[in-house]
Amino acid sequence: MNWKLFFRITWIMTVIGIIILSLLPPANMNYQLYGNDKIGHTFAYAILSLNSMLVFQRWPKWLLIFTMIGFGIFLEFGQALIPGRQPSIYDALANTSGVMLGIIIYTRGKYERLVR
Repeated sequence: MNWKLFFRITWIMTVIGIIILSLLPPANMNYQLYGNDKIGHTFAYAILSLNSMLVFQRWPKWLLIFTMIGFGIFLEFGQALIPGRQPSIYDALANTSGVMLGIIIYTRGKYERLVR
């Protein structure tokens, strides 16, 4: 299996999914993870983080981390433009903890050999 292509496709799908779910009006939001969407935020950004580390291995790690955290904060501010949505510092913190979780999973695993 071509893991490099697989991780690139899942990275693109994750980015698109996060953007769509972050900017949907509340009437279209029928997902709730047992009443706590922070789990969803953390999980989504952990997947984004892990995929980013695999797809962009040649980039400096600090730049990837800064970009992913900035992406999450940017989308939180973008929610202020959507009627019925509002930015949340707790969502931004859940996004950031997801990024860190993905980094931990990446550094603990031997994933980099999959995409070489």
